[in-house]
Amino acid sequence: MADLSDSPLARVRRRRAWCLCVGSWVGLPVPGLAAVAQAAAPAASATPGAPPASLPGRELRHRLPPEAGTPAGAAAAAPRVALTLDACGGASDAALLDFLIRERVAATVFVTARWLAGHAQSLRLLRAHPELFELQNHGERHVPAVIGAQQRVYGLPGAADLEAFRREVREGARAVEAATGQPPRWYRAATARYDEQALSELARMGVRIAGYSVNADAGGTLAAAEVAARVGRARDGDVILAHLNRPASGTRAGLEQALPALRRQGFSFVHLGAGELVEIGVRQP
Repeated sequence: MADLSDSPLARVRRRRAWCLCVGSWVGLPVPGLAAVAQAAAPAASATPGAPPASLPGRELRHRLPPEAGTPAGAAAAAPRVALTLDACGGASDAALLDFLIRERVAATVFVTARWLAGHAQSLRLLRAHPELFELQNHGERHVPAVIGAQQRVYGLPGAADLEAFRREVREGARAVEAATGQPPRWYRAATARYDEQALSELARMGVRIAGYSVNADAGGTLAAAEVAARVGRARDGDVILAHLNRPASGTRAGLEQALPALRRQGFSFVHLGAGELVEIGVRQP
């Protein structure tokens, strides 16, 4: 039987699920399947899994910098990956946190102020394991880093203007500092897309952006087998993006398969750290 997991219809359905996720979080109307299919049609002949070309802004792809003391071009003594989890809004995957604690897997968690306000128990669990979890800024209300409310990224409107965008970043940072006692070092925008105005403003504000190199779960819309396959292809220095707010998705089960397998291959799990990430080109999931 032909593999339909990445057919145009499958991609439409995944995008529909993503729109339902983010749309339901901010209370936006969600387009019907026909509208989603029409919007996704231009991408049918593009790279499988790539977003439609009409989306505003661009994604930033980052990897970890080489370890200190490693000669240029030389392989690291032990491969490393940085697991990052976005907590956009809605639910909290307590079972995923329990798995990471049990397996001693470090993760950088990008939290919105709204998610923090609704998940005191999860916050206590994260704070109880500072050796494993670092909390970073995912914004106040999960607004994409594109300027103009008429702009839409996966159904989410952009910031109304630059001042609204500054508030999204600033208030998200304040929420993280209030929760942890430490100002965040990193920011990742909702949908992980940025237009040029937002990038210029972030640079002016001195905010460092955390991109990624492995999209593990496509916004928490993929089945466990696909999540495991994507994470299983990780290379030394990869930054893995997955989600903490989609407990009904395949994210947790996929990570439960893939992360122990990476460890058996000699990988260690690290935080993003304080050094600069390395920007790279787009690569296949």
